[in-house]
Amino acid sequence: MTTTRRTIAWLRGDLRVDDNPALAAAHERGTDGCTAVHLLDDAFWSKHHWGPARRGMTLRAVAAMRPRLADAGIDLRVLSTASSSAEDVITEACRVSGATEVHANREFGVDENRRDDAVTNRLANANVAFERHHDQTILPVEEIRSGAGTPYTVFTPFKRKWLALLTDAGIPAPLSPPRGSGVVPKTTDAFPGEITLEAALADAPESAFEAGEAEPLRRLDAFLDGPVQRYHDDRDPPSLDGTSTLSPWLACGSISPRRILQKLLDRFGEDPATWQEGPSTWLSELIWREFYRHVMDGIPKLSMDRPLHGWTDRVQWRDDDAGFAAWCEGRTGIAIVDAGMRQLAATGWMHNRVRMITATFLAKHLLVDWRRGERFFMKQLVDGDFPSNNGGWQWAASTGTDAAPYFRIFNPDRQAERFDAAGTYIRRWVPEYDGPASMKPIVDLKAARVRAIETFKSAKNAVTA
Repeated sequence: MTTTRRTIAWLRGDLRVDDNPALAAAHERGTDGCTAVHLLDDAFWSKHHWGPARRGMTLRAVAAMRPRLADAGIDLRVLSTASSSAEDVITEACRVSGATEVHANREFGVDENRRDDAVTNRLANANVAFERHHDQTILPVEEIRSGAGTPYTVFTPFKRKWLALLTDAGIPAPLSPPRGSGVVPKTTDAFPGEITLEAALADAPESAFEAGEAEPLRRLDAFLDGPVQRYHDDRDPPSLDGTSTLSPWLACGSISPRRILQKLLDRFGEDPATWQEGPSTWLSELIWREFYRHVMDGIPKLSMDRPLHGWTDRVQWRDDDAGFAAWCEGRTGIAIVDAGMRQLAATGWMHNRVRMITATFLAKHLLVDWRRGERFFMKQLVDGDFPSNNGGWQWAASTGTDAAPYFRIFNPDRQAERFDAAGTYIRRWVPEYDGPASMKPIVDLKAARVRAIETFKSAKNAVTA
């Protein structure tokens, strides 16, 4: 006797049909129909400081999934949590659809875990199973531990352990998209909180980044066709097209890290130890993404506006609202900082080297609390990714993992000389730039560096005294 079963696939940071474990499981087990739901959760997004660019990219990615889901016979619903909680909305969706199972891919962060625990408990009371699947990382980084049984807080030993695990456990194979008859079995009743995709998209801003699954695959193939071979040299100059620019699609899950790894292996061989420097360096960047999720999962305080190194909580940050505003608006008078912040405002994206420069300038030269910068980036970035953004800011502020000692401070002018010697990048975003003498910095870099070092030293001495 065949058991009939309806299921729900709860789409979150995994907005793709290809290689989606939760969607694949829900589709396979939903012998009587599968419904995909996406929650329009403004409160949750606001708590995580998502801005219009990130929200718009997410909603457009959901819209891009609709025809592919329909081809697989999967119904898609967008549900608002404006007047209720996530657990209420998901439970009601199960009641209306008759679903007895909900499948979702696990997300990293304290709030995400608490939300999912609340959903688990509510669904259990309704006799509905909630299964979370491994998805956001290539390997289950939450299970990686040091010899002492603790999470790694330094990248290099984590990378060694990660590569060893990849060899021992084998390459995780990406999942093929679910297939179906193209006939979508719908319930006739509207779900509580349901809104149309058109209504959800009404306020979504246009983006320079085309949403969906096709564009990241095209960019990945183009990157692997040549630029990746020069990545170790070309990744730092911001005027070069030397990076993959996949981060907006990774952030909303329109391409999976497993699919990226599989394509790398197909091109360069199954043993990363034999790869040339370019692809090997790019693989390290993918492992950095895994590392930041590993740390955030293993050290919950990082999800709570807390630094990894407790002594840095004693740093006396400056309440410099005017300086912070100048930084946000690209008016610092430091050419490469202003170029980066204007690029961010115009496109929702910034070159990674310039992210490090602008973040270090705020946290060290202006001595403004790194958390203000972290939140501002999340509000502006189309690729706003909480673990990576938090990790990057704590690195720049010398408060987190692998952080450079507090007394090593980027000089933004020297960085510009090194990575934008011709001023090509700067002039694109700061057209009034006519050489260093044309700028009027809001802070003296040498004096600000000394101030930062003394401030951090005082905070550290206060703990050891």
